[in-house]
Amino acid sequence: MDRKIFLIGFMGAGKTYHGQRLANVLGVPFIDLDAMIETGEGSTISEIFATKGETHFRILESEYLHRLAAVPQAVIATGGGTPCFFENLDWMKAAGLTVYLKTPVSLLVQRLAKQRAQRPLLANLSETELERAIEERLTERLAIYEQAERVVEQLDNTFSLAESLAL
Repeated sequence: MDRKIFLIGFMGAGKTYHGQRLANVLGVPFIDLDAMIETGEGSTISEIFATKGETHFRILESEYLHRLAAVPQAVIATGGGTPCFFENLDWMKAAGLTVYLKTPVSLLVQRLAKQRAQRPLLANLSETELERAIEERLTERLAIYEQAERVVEQLDNTFSLAESLAL
């Protein structure tokens, strides 16, 4: 592989989980954009959202994304909103391969119900509100996500990204 692979999709789609495994198969570095931001800022994503707001976070996210221009090859897990702001999707498409991990709402709800406290946009939602919030936000982002060069559908937890991409 001679370029970057950017994994995009909704939170809980498994971008980090599958990205680590894909990077291992390809023998390239794995980069989690959210972890990169947390390390660089010395704060969690939740703390950044709480203290400085989503707009500030989105600006940081775009700045950190562009820092990856210096990385020749890697598998990169982006945040769920990364491709939706500041023409980040166009930048990623110019810098590498974009792959949308398309995940059914039911699977996202199952995964995110356990992680609500760590997800600033979901932290205070009930089960019913969680499903509705995921459906609404996913509907808003779907047209952007589907502009990825590759769309890979995962229907359950037995999914293999490397096999799906035939790499």
